[in-house]
Amino acid sequence: MKTLDRYILRQLIGITFLGVLSLTLLMLLGQLFKELHALLVESGAPPHIVLEFVSQVVPFSLTYTVPWGFLTAVLLVYGRLAADNELTSMRMAGLSLWRLSAPAIGLGVALSALCYYINIEVAPRGKEAMSELVMRAAMDNPRNLLRSSQSATKLDNVQLYIERREGDDLLGLHLYPLGEDEEIAAAGGDFDAIHAERATIGEFDQDTHLLHLTLYNATIESTKGAGTNMPIIASMPLQVHIPTRARRKVKANRYTNEEIADLFRRREMLAGIELPTMERYEKAAAAAPSFPCAGHLWAEARRDAYFYTEYVDEKDCLAFATEGVKRASFSCACIVFALIGVPLAITARRRETSTGFALGILVAAGYFMALVFCDLSRKSEGLAPYILLWLPNVLGVAFAVWQHQRAKFRG
Repeated sequence: MKTLDRYILRQLIGITFLGVLSLTLLMLLGQLFKELHALLVESGAPPHIVLEFVSQVVPFSLTYTVPWGFLTAVLLVYGRLAADNELTSMRMAGLSLWRLSAPAIGLGVALSALCYYINIEVAPRGKEAMSELVMRAAMDNPRNLLRSSQSATKLDNVQLYIERREGDDLLGLHLYPLGEDEEIAAAGGDFDAIHAERATIGEFDQDTHLLHLTLYNATIESTKGAGTNMPIIASMPLQVHIPTRARRKVKANRYTNEEIADLFRRREMLAGIELPTMERYEKAAAAAPSFPCAGHLWAEARRDAYFYTEYVDEKDCLAFATEGVKRASFSCACIVFALIGVPLAITARRRETSTGFALGILVAAGYFMALVFCDLSRKSEGLAPYILLWLPNVLGVAFAVWQHQRAKFRG
């Protein structure tokens, strides 16, 4: 039996490799078309940044291309064996259909283990690294962030919109503050918006990460007082801080399982801490000359506490709590596809490559669409998300058992 298993397994591995390679290249092209605008046009990234971006996209793409390529291989290999009557000969030798499916199921288990590792470690780190690459590209030449007719949101606490750019002249600049009130005040004052007819780009200080601008005929809009105050200034300097790294986005798919567990531990540890009390300690420590670093340490602690207790809200926690279940369920796709693919290939009884690819696309698309639909349940509380996230796999196994019974007497 080992000879027969090796015969089927060699074909499965070869075609799976070719299928994964082809699908990965297609997904890579799709991601490049999606992100190259931000890298090349918006940030003016050099070629080495783009190559590094490609290296991060490939591992992330494997979470989809490995199950899809494996399903295509199962359909092609077992479809050819059925069309050449090799399966009929094997069945006449006393081998059941489940026994003939053993090589595909064994390879599916191994590939599911690989997908699980990618889902919990490689893919989250890759997604976070792609965001950091865009920021690094901006830091290499922050002037390229200021483009005509587009919003520059990779700036610290402010958002810029430029109507038209001519060299270092910005015609029609609009600046809007972002963040909390104290952050807005630190960014340049208590205002709602600044509109300038023209602005010029000055030097960028690499040490302080400040980009110097000079605004002409600037209107400062503020509604913090009794009414709307809009003074006009003929000329004013403006410094925009370009952060070395943007605040990490609170998205569960960008955190590894270990980081998600650490996030919940920190939330539990910081649950009883009051932020106003920490802020008073911070101000008191900053005023004490005996330990000048104490104010900075309290500020870091307060920001850390704010992130884990306020910035990460209850809705985010629901997504984080079910992320591990989603990854485990998604990783079982190769096992489900192995169970479904064998009887489906025998039923098709076709040798044409196009038929195998078409069946692979339809089955995989239906499975992934069911996962996406069930993923919407993660916004609700209770056991429903945990049950629904496993539902596509349960239905897939049930469908596979039914197909095996139908194909029981087909060779």
